[in-house]
Amino acid sequence: MLHAMRKGASGWLAKGLLLLLVASFGVWGIGGDMLTSSVGSNVIEVGDTSVSLGEFQRDYQRNLNILSARFNTQLTQEQAQQFGLAQMTVNQIASRALVDEKTKLLGLSADDEAVREMIQTQPSFQNQFQQFDRFLFEQFLARNGYSEGEYIEIVRNDITGEQLFGTFSQGMNKAPAVLVDTFYAYLAENRTAKYIDILDSSIGFAPAPTDEELETLIKETPENYSAPEYRKISYILLAPETVAAATEISEEDLKAEYEARKSEFDTPEMRAVMQMIFENEDTATAAYKKISEGADFAEVAMSDLQLTPADIDLGMMSKSDLLPELQEPVFDLETDGVTQPVKTVLGWHLAKVGEIIPGEERNYDAVKDQLKKDIQQNKAHELLYTQATKLEDEFAGGAKLEEASQALDLNVVKTDWIDANGNDKAGNPVATLPSATGFLAEAFARQIGDEAEVSETSDGGYYAVVVDEIEAAAVKQLADVKEQATKDWQENWRHEEARKKAEDLLVRLNAGESLEDIASELGLTVQTSLPVMRSGSAGELSPVARDGLFDLDPAAYGVNVNKAGNGTLLYRVADIIPADRETDKDAFTQMSEQITASIRASILAEYENYLQKDIGISVKEDLIKEYF
Repeated sequence: MLHAMRKGASGWLAKGLLLLLVASFGVWGIGGDMLTSSVGSNVIEVGDTSVSLGEFQRDYQRNLNILSARFNTQLTQEQAQQFGLAQMTVNQIASRALVDEKTKLLGLSADDEAVREMIQTQPSFQNQFQQFDRFLFEQFLARNGYSEGEYIEIVRNDITGEQLFGTFSQGMNKAPAVLVDTFYAYLAENRTAKYIDILDSSIGFAPAPTDEELETLIKETPENYSAPEYRKISYILLAPETVAAATEISEEDLKAEYEARKSEFDTPEMRAVMQMIFENEDTATAAYKKISEGADFAEVAMSDLQLTPADIDLGMMSKSDLLPELQEPVFDLETDGVTQPVKTVLGWHLAKVGEIIPGEERNYDAVKDQLKKDIQQNKAHELLYTQATKLEDEFAGGAKLEEASQALDLNVVKTDWIDANGNDKAGNPVATLPSATGFLAEAFARQIGDEAEVSETSDGGYYAVVVDEIEAAAVKQLADVKEQATKDWQENWRHEEARKKAEDLLVRLNAGESLEDIASELGLTVQTSLPVMRSGSAGELSPVARDGLFDLDPAAYGVNVNKAGNGTLLYRVADIIPADRETDKDAFTQMSEQITASIRASILAEYENYLQKDIGISVKEDLIKEYF
């Protein structure tokens, strides 16, 4: 509950607020002084509540599954560490335990009826009739790894937590107007710039650098002149397409598959449907009578139910899209036909049919090739799974890649030198490498001598890769990169000269000359930028030039790199457009809501920090790091 109440906002308003509020508002987290080692087998202790390693592991795995589902891939342990999943799990468990401990001390509770009502009114557990659906509830539990008892306790904790924290921010219904106005005036101010762009190319001739100057350049930016790490690898690839191509499918199997999936290949008849629903049969019958006597369906909906045409338009519907009681009556109608009153759980319906798009049935011959491909793919996945399991068994028994391939009659592919992007030493892509996501990442994460492991690809295939040789990344010799380094040095020289030229001109401008006169002297045109704000898009300016524009006094000039990075801008403020809450009411309202939410979150965070110290939290950080 507490974490949900502190969700962050996005966009330029939120980014600006973060800059201004970061010094004022606290952020939840277990403080470093609480990451201590306590006696016993528990990894987290909050007051009298203890959490064992097994309980922590279960919550950690649940979070890992949820995060993997969001990214549509199974995250590795290393990726989970990058996301800080262990710390997130600590925070969740500690937050629940703090609420539980404090509510017990205060005698707060949630009875079974309150918990039942909370669960049954959750939209995610309700069917199309807004009724609690037990099947949806059980699906949610299974998907997230909860038992029913565990989830009930989480809901009970949320209810008592709301009792505990709900009153803290009730007085903060709206942020102080002066605070919102100040932030908005600062963040929503727009400025335009008048500028000339002195391109590096206008400098012309650049001298030839000495070897010492080139060596310095290479030393300062070695990443531009280094050969990447290269590796030679060996791998076994079990791909669906190679197995599928060799899988024979009989005519009988194809026809049996067609009969089992026949409805899948048929396009159902679609009908444009309008409907209105009445509370009782009498009003529905009266409306039907009006329509039968020539009244327009939509006009009756407006006069009897105050429904607009958009309100009654269901769009194109197939038979299965309708409630069971409506399916036959609606699909028995001709175009522009209207059903008699039909009763469903929602009330008494009148439905009108507009456009009718006939369904289409595809015969066996039309889908035969697709059926064959599907069956081959399914069988291929079964065969690949069997092969992959055998390969894992070989590796578990200590077999090397070559030994496992010989035992199972599999092909081992050996590469020449490749880099982490799959290119050879000439910089050309190696087309024969597997395209499986994660293959190259794994090949460049492993070391020589690591035991082979079987990894799965996104299309249901498998691979195992080992490293044969490694050639470490290294800065190239000057002789090998001299041409490129010379070009880079001369471009840098021109860029620096363009900046010096702009700074010399800045002195003249500050002495009273006009930007227009200097532009005319240089054969340039004075340009005016579109309005920009302190954050967000910089428009025609570079981000640093945009930032500089807001630091300038109205009569002053500035010098900064241009947007393309190939020149220097000499600019001044052309116009200051004050923030106007009336021209963008939505942005102003959004800012007010974000500031209000931030203040509320700050109040909650401060109280949580107090609870941490008052109740006490102990976390065995070293033990958690050892396992996670």
